[in-house]
Amino acid sequence: MVIEEALKTFLLAQSGLTDLIGQRYYPLILPQECQLPAVTYEKMSGDRIHAFSADIGASPTIQLSAYGATYTSASAVFEQLRSALQNYLNTTMGGAGGLSVKAVILEDEDDDYETDSKGTIEKYIKYGDFTIWYEE
Repeated sequence: MVIEEALKTFLLAQSGLTDLIGQRYYPLILPQECQLPAVTYEKMSGDRIHAFSADIGASPTIQLSAYGATYTSASAVFEQLRSALQNYLNTTMGGAGGLSVKAVILEDEDDDYETDSKGTIEKYIKYGDFTIWYEE
């Protein structure tokens, strides 16, 4: 299982998150006319832990972006992401066949927004960079 699948399986099993976003969890960008709130994910880096005979683990940084029609909505979704992942330790992520995750660390978080062609805010965004240490 790849980290993106394990992360998706784990997050979409969190009822506090799915109560807000349903199944609206997408790679890289939101689909056009996507209902909000929603989440996107993007691998920002993909560091590998090397040994003499093989790669033994990885520590990619995945950016999770929470989109909402209001700042409050985006913040509520991000809080669900943060509480599910921050300081996640020594557990299999992704269910059966998942990855042995040693730690998840929230490295950075920030706010943003997107506007339409007239400059009106369409979406509020809260995003965070989570480094996930796992065994391969």
